[in-house]
Amino acid sequence: MSQSISDKTVVHHIIEHCYTHGVRHVIISPGSRNAPFIISFPASKKFNCLTIVDERSAAYFALGLARETKQPVALICTSGTAALNYTPAISEAYYQQIPLIAITADRPPEYVDQADGQTIRQQGIFSNFVHYECQMPVGDLSSDDRWLVDRRLNEAFKNALGAVRGSVHINVPFREPLYESIDAGTLPQPSIVPVTLELSVNEALLDDLYHELSQYRKVMLLLGAIVPGDDLRRLVAGLVEKGVVVVTESLSNVPESGTFGNTDRILEGFNPEDPAFTPDMLITLDIPVLSKKLKQRLRKYPPKAHWHFSNQDILIDTYQCLSRQIPGDAVETLGKLVTRMQSLSSDYADIFKDAEQRVKVRHHEYLESLPWCDLKVFDQISRKMPGHQQIHLSNSTPVRYGQLFEWDRTCTFFSNRGTSGIDGCVSTAAGAAYGADQSVTLISGDLGFIYDTNGLWHQYLPSSFRVIVVNNGGGGIFRFIPGPSKTEELEPYFEARSNHQCRGIAETFGLQYYAAGNSNELDQILDHFWSDKGEPALLEIFTPGQENGEILRKYFSHLTGR
Repeated sequence: MSQSISDKTVVHHIIEHCYTHGVRHVIISPGSRNAPFIISFPASKKFNCLTIVDERSAAYFALGLARETKQPVALICTSGTAALNYTPAISEAYYQQIPLIAITADRPPEYVDQADGQTIRQQGIFSNFVHYECQMPVGDLSSDDRWLVDRRLNEAFKNALGAVRGSVHINVPFREPLYESIDAGTLPQPSIVPVTLELSVNEALLDDLYHELSQYRKVMLLLGAIVPGDDLRRLVAGLVEKGVVVVTESLSNVPESGTFGNTDRILEGFNPEDPAFTPDMLITLDIPVLSKKLKQRLRKYPPKAHWHFSNQDILIDTYQCLSRQIPGDAVETLGKLVTRMQSLSSDYADIFKDAEQRVKVRHHEYLESLPWCDLKVFDQISRKMPGHQQIHLSNSTPVRYGQLFEWDRTCTFFSNRGTSGIDGCVSTAAGAAYGADQSVTLISGDLGFIYDTNGLWHQYLPSSFRVIVVNNGGGGIFRFIPGPSKTEELEPYFEARSNHQCRGIAETFGLQYYAAGNSNELDQILDHFWSDKGEPALLEIFTPGQENGEILRKYFSHLTGR
């Protein structure tokens, strides 16, 4: 039976392209100019359509959902500042290479700059953060208009789902009336070109890479944030077996034996002036690395060669020593190289094992006498966290504290490290929780959580969703990083200290609320915090903000043994 959809036939084309190219979830924010979409997407019966009022939150929710489902997610909003609110998540998706399809309704072009309501210069608003942008023709579509629409939509999805995935922007002006409908069965099928992706491995390139790799004995694979994958885990296991040092972060989600995690911790096992840490050959993938200390170390003591696997058009020279940028399927290419490799005869891995063991002993020594503080909180949470959790770590201190501890190896970790802003952590975790088969726990500081409380303002939170807020009264990162901690402006401007609490927020959005102010209270709550409660829950942990920075500095000093 045919469905009634908007009489704006461009909407029919957009619906069919979205569905054929794999969109299954559509996040809609209420409005009037986008009424043709609001009428048509749910009526098509092709999508799971969700309503989230706050466009900034909606876009971050879509980000978490797209990352979790590995499918493109469409965003729909009205004109004006509604569209601008997508910008933070669109930029995060761009740098994380996650396909968000931003479909923004617009006023007709003749009204732009004519003092008409809710009308801005909407074309090109995301130009720095999308792989493609286009504007649809307005009004009744001629045959040439339909050809143009399909061509632009095919281009949009080709760019969103190609070798380098990412966000795209489709701007759609509508003239009134906006609420008329027609029978979808009367409309012709749009012309859709499917996206095909074939990243073959070049045998000549493999020979060349193998010849170069054979010259080096100290080889390091450095992994940053990545979505878990069995192929990568098998590759890592093969590299470790051949003697390659594989350095990971919690966000790498590669819990294979023989790898070296806790990056900032293990670095303290190497004298800063001793280049023993530095590989002859560094291999990186097209994923961001969290550790600033590690980047600085490799820039100061660069390897002889650096391979970076990337399909981007720009050169990525993070460590200022790039010798090759290699396109194609990185995991498949490296996997074929592993089968050719001889085992490395150097003691490079042994040097890392010794450093890892030294700092591990000092880590536990320091924690034994630790007073109540943020570091103590993360120690307790890491030991109590159940297995098979998906853990989202907000910026700025939570994602860094998380790197210092061992967690259950069945847990997976995520954080918005594309642009590394504190905005959107709640919304992203909520989107992931909605699409996930496992439980999701968000660990956030108080500023990051309060900044994004609208991430709870919808009806899609599963009962298994958990939020832990470490409330130290402000931006604790500024008490640790060099510079701000020594200024008079620290508390009012950098930390933005406050006495806000989260109980009322939890009550407003229907989350069970718990609070802890010392180790004993925290242990008691964590013993049952993840049990089935029939609704999501929030735990607020109060810590002394003024002491945390000094405690963390002393922690790193203790790790060095100097």
